[in-house]
Amino acid sequence: MRHSPSVSRTQMTGLTNPATDTRSGSAVGEARPEVLPLPSGLVRLRRLLAVLAVLAVVAATQALGASAQSVDDLRGDIPTGDDLRAEQAEVAELRATALAERASAEGELFDVMFRRDELDDTQRRLAAEIEATTTNLRRIAVEAFITGGGVGTLEYFAAVQNASDFSWRRYLVRSHAGSSRAAVDQLRTLREQADSEVLESIALAEALRIEITVLETELVLLDDRDDAVDEIMPLAEAWDRAAIAIAEGAWGIAPNDKWEQLRFCESTHNYEAISPSGKYRGAYQFDYPTWQTVGGTGDPAAAPPEEQDARARELYARRGPQPWPECGRFLE
Repeated sequence: MRHSPSVSRTQMTGLTNPATDTRSGSAVGEARPEVLPLPSGLVRLRRLLAVLAVLAVVAATQALGASAQSVDDLRGDIPTGDDLRAEQAEVAELRATALAERASAEGELFDVMFRRDELDDTQRRLAAEIEATTTNLRRIAVEAFITGGGVGTLEYFAAVQNASDFSWRRYLVRSHAGSSRAAVDQLRTLREQADSEVLESIALAEALRIEITVLETELVLLDDRDDAVDEIMPLAEAWDRAAIAIAEGAWGIAPNDKWEQLRFCESTHNYEAISPSGKYRGAYQFDYPTWQTVGGTGDPAAAPPEEQDARARELYARRGPQPWPECGRFLE
């Protein structure tokens, strides 16, 4: 780091002969002007203004960050209305596909059964008996699983609590085993008598029935997804409105602790609270007209807490504490 040469006051005022510049060794032919210090009061004022400017920038940045963070925190996991509408569109597309595939499978099954009707009486009877025996075997397997028919090991004998329990279980095991052996033997005999066309028809019909069952289950699940979207849509739209109001309104968001004080003042945090007159309802004591101005429908006291929170914040963002004449002071 280079250091500036020391210059006497007389040199700075130009009253001495030229000196040698210690940085370059050249002669300095003209005097250096004196740098006069600022008055101490002006220095302090300048420093104070600089500090205030920095604090103002920091405060503004923190306010903007806190506002955006507060919206996200308050909304939590509630999606946006656009997200839910995209979900509805996806469900509608999947439902249309499943319906079309079910209709196709049902048409193929109809064709299979129609062609089976064209077989001779013997082959039609064999097809019907094979399918009935297969169904019976499945029933036996399910019953054996439910009643414990599959047990019969030493672990089971050690686990029984009394003789009657053991006798009952042994009866069930033997019963299912006997039924199963008889059904398997019958199925083997029937399949040996049937020709290849009948067996192919049975296999294809079974596959199509399974496909139809799977598609019907998928349609039920899609209905459940639709119901879930319908249930949460009012919350999403309420928070969408609140976010827009916060961005456009003059009041922004009050801190959470202030909202807690307001709720306690209005309803002691009871989201189902109803005033003695019945006019004011919910945690924020909305009346019906005010509730409707922020997009609410129905009874405010019956709305979910998340919806009441969102609509209260929209109201505050647009009108400030004025809608709560007594308790609004907690938001100031």
